[in-house]
Amino acid sequence: MKNLVTYHVHQSPVLPESDAIYYQYVMAQNGVFVRAENEFVDACVKVASFKGLATIIRGLQPLAGWVRLKLPKISLTLLDAALADAQAGASMSRLDETLSYVVWRNDRYQLISPNDQQASPTSVVSKIVELGETVVMDMHSHGAASPYFSSTDNLDETRLRFYAVLGNVNTNPRWLFRLGIYGYWVEISQDALFA
Repeated sequence: MKNLVTYHVHQSPVLPESDAIYYQYVMAQNGVFVRAENEFVDACVKVASFKGLATIIRGLQPLAGWVRLKLPKISLTLLDAALADAQAGASMSRLDETLSYVVWRNDRYQLISPNDQQASPTSVVSKIVELGETVVMDMHSHGAASPYFSSTDNLDETRLRFYAVLGNVNTNPRWLFRLGIYGYWVEISQDALFA
């Protein structure tokens, strides 16, 4: 029987398959990693480094983290569509922030924007929290503000999926991306996700 979260001490050269339902902590020679996998991503990222005189743990194997897409890269046309939606919302003063999802449906990516969005200058919410779809990326905009992941984002973005934030919507649009692993995050480049 698998546990929700497991722990592994990385002593042999080959990292065995994870035995966790959600995620596994791996203590390696060069730090502590968290790894998780679902239908679209396989990832292992460092969440803690060793400090002080002992920067390695002798007897353990080093580990290099990874983030691997298990599906094709996402089309840039979805970024363009999300940007156009955010610009329309900002120009009409309809929404200070906008929300959309990249889902995997019928062997391709699709962009879904919930119809019931309610936004303030600092957040956007929708009653459609989950769509019964494979949500690959959760995207939101910051209107005229710069793109950054806020403390509110950190509280909300706790699933195993990619997250994106768009800022400077009408002046110099800029995206930031990260992978969330149940409350841990690692920044991801646009080139790693989009083609």
